[in-house]
Amino acid sequence: MRWLALTYLLCSLSTKAAVPIVTGYLPHYRTSIIDTLSVEKLTDIIFFSISPKANGSLDTSRVKPAVLQKLTTRAHLKRTRVHICVGGWELSGGFAPMTANPTARATFISNLTTFVRTHKLQGVDIDWEHPKTEVEINNYQKLLIELKHAFAPHRLWLTVAVAGWGKYIKAETIPFIDRFHIMAYDQGTPHAPFAGALKDIKQWEGNKVPKAKLILGLPFYGRNSQGTALTYNELIERYRPKPNSDEAGGYHYNGPATISRKTAYALQQGYGGVMIWELGQDVKGNTSLLNAVRKAIQ
Repeated sequence: MRWLALTYLLCSLSTKAAVPIVTGYLPHYRTSIIDTLSVEKLTDIIFFSISPKANGSLDTSRVKPAVLQKLTTRAHLKRTRVHICVGGWELSGGFAPMTANPTARATFISNLTTFVRTHKLQGVDIDWEHPKTEVEINNYQKLLIELKHAFAPHRLWLTVAVAGWGKYIKAETIPFIDRFHIMAYDQGTPHAPFAGALKDIKQWEGNKVPKAKLILGLPFYGRNSQGTALTYNELIERYRPKPNSDEAGGYHYNGPATISRKTAYALQQGYGGVMIWELGQDVKGNTSLLNAVRKAIQ
């Protein structure tokens, strides 16, 4: 038990990085950008996504090994970590039955640990959207704690994607999680204002999560009042908005000025860094949102 406690301490200390965290999701349908992705501007990349099945097996059909190898090869040359995401909005259906069954849960943990080590990844991001009942929440705590027990000997990261309003990570589970990626967007109209980002990250700070573990989510897309989404790239091509604008053609989004403001706020307040959904939605050049993040850090 002493050895395990020490391992958790070391994993916890590893979240206090010498440089701010800049982590971006890369969905399986954006793999065409791997060759040109500015991996050196990121500390972490989260490949999206595999999903759990009720019996504890993994649905890896969206992940091609050759693509994952190309990504890790490029990223690791620049000392950028690569993680795998498990779940997502439409990919979370297997969590409830899997976590409810101790045997399936153990199978899932074993399969996931093997997958990560086989593909030379640095960790896993769990994205259950969302546990609803008290039973599901309790089973979620079991999964996260048991995962960290399995990951600790291999020094693998365990992170979670959480909604700003979420209260489904309990106090006793927080020490087992390396980072909380706060999905501070899709909040209505406008869907990701500066005030909304503050409210969401303060919610999790109020849940007693250490600041260094809190990563503020930044949207690289916009939504209109009907909920329709356009990528930042599409918004730039259609409307050519000014860099200090957050609205174009009825779509609300975060332009470079707001992205820079949010990033600077996260760093000034002592949070761990920022998270991006998602890297394939950006543009190249002076109006790049990733460039705005990096400039705010420098």
